[in-house]
Amino acid sequence: MPEHIPVLAQEVIDGLSLFAGATVIDATVGLGGHAKLILEKTAPDGRLIGFDRDARNLALAREHLSPYDNRILLIHDSFANLKEHKIPAVDAVFFDLGMSSLHVDDPSRG
Repeated sequence: MPEHIPVLAQEVIDGLSLFAGATVIDATVGLGGHAKLILEKTAPDGRLIGFDRDARNLALAREHLSPYDNRILLIHDSFANLKEHKIPAVDAVFFDLGMSSLHVDDPSRG
């Protein structure tokens, strides 16, 4: 798995005001770096719903987040279609709208 260090990790967690049992949408799950932190903060029974339009990244996120498998739902789609998925109420939504270096590091992808 490519090494991935989520940016502004503590600031994200603090800004989301998470709590145990929270349900959170990660609208741009990428490799799951922020998602893992969210799952740790919402333990033991918090849920994460992650969206990504990149199938490769979603597969890597699924692998990275496998210890939390019973608490995650990963959706291969753009967050632009979030409304179509009819997700019930959530406690927080996280959008990381930065550019993914994985899309430009590999010339066949970027």
